[in-house]
Amino acid sequence: MNQIDDTSWSRSLRAIFGEGMFAAVGARRRDDWRLDALDVMQLLADDPRGWSKLAVAPGGGDYATGPGNPFSAVTPGDFNAAFPVSRKGAEQIMVTLQGEWFQVEDIPDFDVREAELTSHARVILERFGADALFFTNAVSARKDPHADMFGREGVYEGFTSHVMDCGVIAVSATEVGVFWGFTID
Repeated sequence: MNQIDDTSWSRSLRAIFGEGMFAAVGARRRDDWRLDALDVMQLLADDPRGWSKLAVAPGGGDYATGPGNPFSAVTPGDFNAAFPVSRKGAEQIMVTLQGEWFQVEDIPDFDVREAELTSHARVILERFGADALFFTNAVSARKDPHADMFGREGVYEGFTSHVMDCGVIAVSATEVGVFWGFTID
């Protein structure tokens, strides 16, 4: 794994995440990572490295804390719908967030862009180290955490009130990252 810095992190975040998407990291402060992930989702945690986050609502505004945040109603029990997924699967899911329905078929020029998008996803997840754990709400991971997430079914356990949402939670010994996309209508 390569050592990443703020510049490579920011470049990869901008390449993968845009309007209607969420990418943020907070410190791992508790034994139960779900509580730290919840703080990240609700924008109650600062990035321990001071690196950038992206929480861009549809229309280009920032997601806020409180009811304007898509994760405002999430509770620790909702994480029962977060299934373990392999690092490769987590990379693939992050790439599919580019597609309107989180499928590679909906990503413009996917066959040309696949390697570049996967490289950016890999950079983002390298931040969490070789021992990191990854979770997703993509139901295919419940059956097989090593499944090909590019070819998975488009079924998700929603975390929000949006029509559809999908993402990856990265958990290391020191940090928790949440990377999510939303289909509004």
